[in-house]
Amino acid sequence: MATETELKLSFSAKDLPILLEHTLISQPGKRQKLFNVYYDTPELLLMKGGTAVRERKILRKTLLTVKLASHSMGGLHQRLEWEAPTTPGQFDFQTLIDDPELAEKMTMLAPQLVPIFTTDFVRRSWIVEFRGSKIEVAIDLGKIVTKRLDGLLYEQEISEVELELVEGNPVNLFGLARVLSRRVRLHPSNRSKAEVGYRLYQNIAISPTKPADLFIDPKADPLDTFQHICFECLHHLQMNDAGILLDNDEEYIHQARVAMRRIRSAIKLFSPVLPMTFVANWNVVWRDLANALGDARNWDVFNEELLPLLKETFGNHPDILALEKFAISHRSSGHDSAIASFGSRNYSVKVISFAEAIMSLKTHPEIKNRQKMILESQSTAEPIRPENTEQFAIRLLKRRHRRFQREIAVKNRTLEESHQLRLYLKKLRYSFEFFIELFPKKKMNRYTKTLSRAQELLGKMNDLATAEILLAKRNLPQVDIAAAWIIGRQSGYLSMMPKVIAGLNEIKAPWQK
Repeated sequence: MATETELKLSFSAKDLPILLEHTLISQPGKRQKLFNVYYDTPELLLMKGGTAVRERKILRKTLLTVKLASHSMGGLHQRLEWEAPTTPGQFDFQTLIDDPELAEKMTMLAPQLVPIFTTDFVRRSWIVEFRGSKIEVAIDLGKIVTKRLDGLLYEQEISEVELELVEGNPVNLFGLARVLSRRVRLHPSNRSKAEVGYRLYQNIAISPTKPADLFIDPKADPLDTFQHICFECLHHLQMNDAGILLDNDEEYIHQARVAMRRIRSAIKLFSPVLPMTFVANWNVVWRDLANALGDARNWDVFNEELLPLLKETFGNHPDILALEKFAISHRSSGHDSAIASFGSRNYSVKVISFAEAIMSLKTHPEIKNRQKMILESQSTAEPIRPENTEQFAIRLLKRRHRRFQREIAVKNRTLEESHQLRLYLKKLRYSFEFFIELFPKKKMNRYTKTLSRAQELLGKMNDLATAEILLAKRNLPQVDIAAAWIIGRQSGYLSMMPKVIAGLNEIKAPWQK
């Protein structure tokens, strides 16, 4: 048994000549043709259990491989793997697997195994020494082929770089990826060849993904918890950023913005335990990346939510028909801009660099100095007692809750003040959702749902304020019916604010009885 640690990166096959010019891999490497057959039961029991079985043919040799599922962290995959020479079709799991329970389970399933899909690709590989680590760089070009239940063959291109850690520090995989991507876009990928193959077999297209539930250890060091939260947020982002380039569902842009806002919320929340330079740099990076999707998202909301109401209210009024044409054109331009930004090498390098920065936090000089101070204080009369995640979270959340109470105490809010309240409620809700496991479930759900209800109304007000800005781009000589309708609707929502604030005044923090 071995633990495989590798970073997967997608790239465009047309960029291969440029990639091969990089000094680290410019010398001739090993070149192999690899043909792999992935097996499962007709009911796909292995896939459902998080296991992959593969036979790999290399010249006259065949290898049997069993891999267990892994959770990707910024494109980094770590999983248990068993591999040994085999006779094709002979699934000798008892000899291969040193885990008796798993070996028995696989042996029971062996008679049911059938081919599900194949991968056929050419691999170029090099062993690279990088910052004291030994890393295998593999470039794979080829295809995945499967026969579905309709009897037809379907295929998908393979075009990826795998950086596998032979020995050393996993963080150097990200460092090497960043160096290799100086002239070519290499983008971290959460999906393995097996996952892509199974999706192809089942005819499951990728779709927008919401954030997964967070599970944290209350006794963990806050810095460990921050790293965990950031990788979960990064995973959420990467599950949606490829969809932005497909441009077939506006929800990809929405979810990508949610992921980036959650990253920024985590950075601000955990700033007391983070290096100041890390906070200053990455807060700005993620703000700018989220803003790059702002225009597309704003026009999506207008076209999908407000424009239909305007058409329902005013029918085919010339002002509305002209506005519809204007809105569709600007929405298209916003999406083109989003695709250009998130399909760029610059974006991919920032994702790689952020993952590298997260993994490197404990070796940052500020963190090491802080740890040294704590250690040295233990021999003094007043030793420093580091907080665990639960202690840190409760202290910070109580502080944010007190500020929240001051925010809602403001009387006679303007639209701008309402917008600021909405932003604060969003940050507050993200903060509590990070630590939802630390408090009684009913109390936490009641708290976050109350925030969400207020956020919904404030969000509608913000959509109208944003629409007013978007419509001003038409440079009309006078207010038309659409602009007048928006102004009137804003006044209506503003009149509902006292009721919203009253509901927030009654909210109880989850630690209160």
